[in-house]
Amino acid sequence: MGASVMRVLALTHRTPFPPDKGDKIRTHHLLTRLAKRCEVHLMAFAEPPSDLDHAARLRRHFASVTLVPLDMRWQRVKALPWLLGWQPLTLPVFRSWRLRAEVDRAVRELNPDAILAESSSMAPYALRHPEVPLVMDFVDVDSAKWRAYADEASFPMRSVYRREAATLQEYEREVARRAVISTVTADREKVLLAAIAPGCDARTLANGVDTDYFGPAATPAPDASAVFFGAMDYHANVEAAVFLVREVMPRVRARYPDFRVVIAGSRPTPEVLALAAVEGVTVTGYVEDIRPYVTGCAVCVIPLRVARGVQNKVLEAMAMGVPVVCSPAAAEGIEAEPGTQLVVAPYGEQGAPMAEAVLALLHDRARAQAIAVAARQRVEARYGWEPRSDELLGMLTEASERRARRA
Repeated sequence: MGASVMRVLALTHRTPFPPDKGDKIRTHHLLTRLAKRCEVHLMAFAEPPSDLDHAARLRRHFASVTLVPLDMRWQRVKALPWLLGWQPLTLPVFRSWRLRAEVDRAVRELNPDAILAESSSMAPYALRHPEVPLVMDFVDVDSAKWRAYADEASFPMRSVYRREAATLQEYEREVARRAVISTVTADREKVLLAAIAPGCDARTLANGVDTDYFGPAATPAPDASAVFFGAMDYHANVEAAVFLVREVMPRVRARYPDFRVVIAGSRPTPEVLALAAVEGVTVTGYVEDIRPYVTGCAVCVIPLRVARGVQNKVLEAMAMGVPVVCSPAAAEGIEAEPGTQLVVAPYGEQGAPMAEAVLALLHDRARAQAIAVAARQRVEARYGWEPRSDELLGMLTEASERRARRA
């Protein structure tokens, strides 16, 4: 390539704007920073189709932008017959003849130096072009997530989840072996992917946080309050919100009767909306800016039973200088000192351990503030997006050069 600018075709299963949920946060920050260093052509699904409205904004960053609308409800209906076969439902759900044609055209006309695909659902579009080196960002090993769901589910969903775990694992193995480099967000995920696909080049590309945007409030919230935030149509978040309100909150209110809980995030399910009927609970729905809801509470509670990779919400709360109480699953992959930079409390036991952790911080505000300050410092030192973008560019360059040497 010499001194020429690297040309990358980026494929994402969601439009990377606005950066308001886990996968969109990661792709937005990685790709917009990558686009400052090389020529990035973005192809993504618009899901919901209203995301088409963001095309003009995205063109400020990328050399070209192609968004293909996807009606997820209809796609899921069309995918149901695939339950009779042996293929993960992820693939027919994200199957689009139009996107396939657009990717084929882009490869033919642009001759990219590398393809970057985000999530296994985008791999089929990249694998049609083995002549172009592929960096596959799995983000998480999703088959493990489905296996965890199966372990807790009852019939008939247990069988559905087990099937998805088994079929998706086989597909993850194939994709990882065919990609030049495969990335995940945490070392635990890297070990798991390497075990699934021996011989693949699996690497950790951790999540980051925008420490300029997510800053601490001038003063800590004075009242007894907690916040949990995220996309409230995501199963793990729904489960966590219900657990916080139904199990943890009553134990805290027994000692702090004015204790309040804020559940903030887009597309709340009926189960989440019903929590607003509980005294002291606010369910916000979608908010333009999550920051005042987080910094306006004394503690951020993240009681996820099932989690994969690195949780952006943990990093964001730490960056905002709000002490975090989280489950072991939510803390997995976060390079922070438990008890000093965040508090880890066991999930389960009718919420007793997590309630005690929250009560301890409400009782000792000096300790809570010390944890908040240490958390902010840790995020600043370890979790900026710029180093992550540098790592990604290095991988793309390496993948392109490795393929060129074989040619």
